[in-house]
Amino acid sequence: MLVWGDAMLTTKNNSQSKLYYSFDGNTDKGQIRPRNEDYFSFFIPPDLKTSETLGSLFVISDGVGGHLAGEVASAEAVNVLLQEYYFGDYSKKLPNRLKGAFAKAALHIFDLSKQHKDFSNMQCTLTALLLRQDQYIIAHAGDTKAFLLRDRTFSQLTKDHSLVAKLVRMGLVSQEQAKTHPYKHMLIRALGESPLLPIDIYTGTVQVGDVFCLVTDGILEHLTEEELQRYLLENDTLDNIQKKLIQEVNQRGGCDNMTILTVKVMEDG
Repeated sequence: MLVWGDAMLTTKNNSQSKLYYSFDGNTDKGQIRPRNEDYFSFFIPPDLKTSETLGSLFVISDGVGGHLAGEVASAEAVNVLLQEYYFGDYSKKLPNRLKGAFAKAALHIFDLSKQHKDFSNMQCTLTALLLRQDQYIIAHAGDTKAFLLRDRTFSQLTKDHSLVAKLVRMGLVSQEQAKTHPYKHMLIRALGESPLLPIDIYTGTVQVGDVFCLVTDGILEHLTEEELQRYLLENDTLDNIQKKLIQEVNQRGGCDNMTILTVKVMEDG
């Protein structure tokens, strides 16, 4: 699945100044897995009022579970989050609104896992990027990553909720050891594990030239963060960059599902 598009952001400080952003998303099941348990979607409000009030939301998820459980979990989580954020009865303060919608999605996945035998123990990661005016807000649980490329500096905005990432932060495992650690995919926080889920919220301001990049772990199974950065720095369209990136990951083995969602911020005019 491949999508692309563009949209406008009215900046907070000057109603005449516009930020323009283009976005692309691509997902692939890889060379080994029989199904794709990744999922992504987005919502760009069609009317200016909603866009200025609630912004545009980009969401990505990596499903975990046997049978159909993983792909159900990721799709349900993304779609419930989008539905709840735009149409649910939540706080007008956007970080709280996004957090409330995220919590509803987490409860929904937990309830499904308990109500249906085929969905028993299903879980998923969930990472959402909200862009409104000159602000970004990220809500996050799991080991799907959100990066920001700004002025050629590439930084991870989210914290991985995996056992090995926690061991690295504690200084018990090195970054190099983490790459081949047998428990590197073991999550310590994911939707479906509990009806009440801690949710990380990150906020910041948007600058012209920013590139936000959301990726599931299948991308970084075969690419380093430095290689991912080099792809994003290429003088090419986001669509072509993503196609080349996924082709490269598959050529290196494609051992997992892979999804990438990128948003580039530019100034109109």
